[in-house]
Amino acid sequence: MAKSTMVYLIVMVLLTFPLTGCVEEAIEEKKIQAEELIEVENPCLMPSEPVLQSMTTIPAHGVDRYFRLTVPSSEAGTMLPIVLAFHGGGGAEEDFPQQDEFDALAEQEKFIMAYVIAEADRTAEEGEWFLNSAATSRDDNDFSEAIVNELSKSYCIDEDRLYAVGYSLGSMFTYEIACQLNSKFAAVASFAGTMPVSPETCNLYGSMGVMHIHGKLDLLIDYDEDWDWKDGEHEGVGTMSNIPGMIDYWADKSDCQDENSHYHLDVEHIVHSQCSYGVLVEHYGLEFGGHGWPEEVAGIETYQLMWQFLFQFTN
Repeated sequence: MAKSTMVYLIVMVLLTFPLTGCVEEAIEEKKIQAEELIEVENPCLMPSEPVLQSMTTIPAHGVDRYFRLTVPSSEAGTMLPIVLAFHGGGGAEEDFPQQDEFDALAEQEKFIMAYVIAEADRTAEEGEWFLNSAATSRDDNDFSEAIVNELSKSYCIDEDRLYAVGYSLGSMFTYEIACQLNSKFAAVASFAGTMPVSPETCNLYGSMGVMHIHGKLDLLIDYDEDWDWKDGEHEGVGTMSNIPGMIDYWADKSDCQDENSHYHLDVEHIVHSQCSYGVLVEHYGLEFGGHGWPEEVAGIETYQLMWQFLFQFTN
C-alpha cells in the first residue's frame, strides 16, 4: 500500500513539471520587454543616435507606463521637437497609421516620435484614454508631460515645439492635450475624433493650433450630430460634439477673425485665421470618407499634411 502511494506521488510530481514550465512561460510572455531612457548630463552637447520603434518605459503617476520611441540621427546642438501619437481604441498593440512614414519623416525633418500606449487594465467604462479629465482622471495628461520631461533628460528637446497627433479615440485625447496642456504643447492634428460639447475645463494658458480631419460618412464618430458617449458609459464625459461645432469652438476660443472655405475635389477645407498668437484652426471634411485613416487628403499624404501644419507653431 505504501509502495503504491509512493509511486502515485512520484507520477503526480513528474506531471507537474511541464505544467509549471508552461505557467512560468505564460507569465514571462506577459511581461513587456522595454528599455529605460539613459539620462545625459548635457543632452544638447551630444549628437543623437537613431532609434526606431524602441519600446520604452518611464514612471508616471506611480506606475510604469510605455511608449514606442523613434529618434532621428542629429548633430550636437540640434533641437528636436516631439510629436506624441495616440492610438485608437483597441490599437495599443497595433501600428499607428502611416507609422513607417512618420518615422521616415522624423529622420528627415529631425523630430522625435513617441507612440503612446494606453494602460492595459482599464475597464470599458473608463476607456483606454481618460477624457474630460477634470471629471475623471489626469493620469494620461501626467503621462504625456512625463514623456516630455524624461526625454528632455536624454535628448536635446525643443520644448517650444511639442505636438500631438491622434486617431479615433486617440484623436479625442488630443483635445485633452489641447485643453489641459496648452501651456506646453503648441498644436494638435488628428483624424476621426471629437470632444465634449461642454468640457469640464478648457482654458487657454498658451496658444493652440488645431487641425482636424474627418470623414463626413463616419459611422462611429458622427460628423453632423452631437451624440451621447456610448449610451451612458464613461460617466462624466458627457455629450460629444458634432465636428463643425467643435471647429467653431476652437475658432472662438482662439478669437479667430477670418474664415475661408473652399473645396479640393471631394474635400472641404475650412481655415480660421487671424487668431490670437497667430495660430490657425483648420478642418478637412472628406465628403466620402468614413472612419478609416486616409492615405492622403486633398492630394497630400496625411502624415505630411499633419506635420506641415504642426511645425508652423511654437509655444
